[in-house]
Amino acid sequence: MYTATMVYPVKEEFMEDFIRLWGKSIQNLAIDQPGYVRMQLLTREGEAMALGTWTEKSHAEDFMALGAFKNLMAAIKDMLNGDPKPTIWNLSSYASR
Repeated sequence: MYTATMVYPVKEEFMEDFIRLWGKSIQNLAIDQPGYVRMQLLTREGEAMALGTWTEKSHAEDFMALGAFKNLMAAIKDMLNGDPKPTIWNLSSYASR
């Protein structure tokens, strides 16, 4: 499993618009892509953290090559207080019910 996160510094007055655009631009496109496992968007005051999990890194890279992130950034650039910060994670342990 491969998980990437992106933390967005969202201006509070734009949070609802950001959530809607992220869902439309990223989540709705990713769900039908090969290797997709899950997408989550967590929010708190002034920040949103997106988590995307894929079966393989190559699947995430293929999705990013579609231009979804570039399109999202164009739509939300005025909603942010700075640049998004990405991180990459490897699944080392997992439990679910």
